[in-house]
Amino acid sequence: MDQAAALNHEFLVAAYTVTWVIQLGYLAWLGYRWSALKRTQARMNRDSR
Repeated sequence: MDQAAALNHEFLVAAYTVTWVIQLGYLAWLGYRWSALKRTQARMNRDSR
């Protein structure tokens, strides 16, 4: 592998890593919001009785 190909490979790996981190972070945020919504709805149902 020449130096340009090695550098290109490093940038490609970094780009994929950043993309996966962003996607997994968004998935975690959606899970947090979903669980918070479920807690809020359960609390509202409990208080309305």
